[in-house]
Amino acid sequence: MFNKAQFNKALWENIMISIRFVAASMLSATLLIATTVSAAQLYRFTDENGIPTISKTLPAEVAQQGYDILDEKTMRVIERVPPAPTEAEIAEREIQKKLELEQQKQAEEAARIEAEKRRKQAIYDHNLLSAYQSEQDLLNERNKDLQYREKRIEILKKKRKGLQQRLQQVQQQAADNELSGMGLSANLQSRLQAAQQELDNNQSSIQQLQTEIDTLNMQYELDRQRLGELLGTAAED
Repeated sequence: MFNKAQFNKALWENIMISIRFVAASMLSATLLIATTVSAAQLYRFTDENGIPTISKTLPAEVAQQGYDILDEKTMRVIERVPPAPTEAEIAEREIQKKLELEQQKQAEEAARIEAEKRRKQAIYDHNLLSAYQSEQDLLNERNKDLQYREKRIEILKKKRKGLQQRLQQVQQQAADNELSGMGLSANLQSRLQAAQQELDNNQSSIQQLQTEIDTLNMQYELDRQRLGELLGTAAED
């Protein structure tokens, strides 16, 4: 047997359950209505006759021409779908894409070259500072290199006089043999070739050493200027 208090409690609980059920049902209905309303949309497009048209359906033949999606209630544009690109536009986009890709590759290559240039410059600067404490140290080293080659040239030039005399002697002997009717023997021809070859080699060595002197002068001057910048002693213009 329920007493009055228990009966009232049970009745109140049943009432609350009913209220919750009704509230949940109303909320579900509201959400469903809102979804239905928000989902309602229209399509605005130009038909095959060039007439602006608003419809709940979108004909397949005009979908490629571009259209607007409208909110059926507010007629506000929800989305604007552009026309499908033409073959010419697609081709142009492909060309542009390739051009941009090529430009990107060129930029990356330029960046790589610049990074490599900076790396080599850092090594060059490090070697300069490791080799020379001052510009005078560099000049002393340059003078030693140049003097060594200049002395070699002097020696070769002195030797050249003897080589020229030897060639002249062999040439004279060959001329005498020709005049006497003896002709040129194989031995004499070999001596002529050897004397001429020695003289040519001598001249080639002198030219090579002179080229080295010119190259060293230019390189040492570049080194001197850079070393001055690194040491903070570069002369101002």
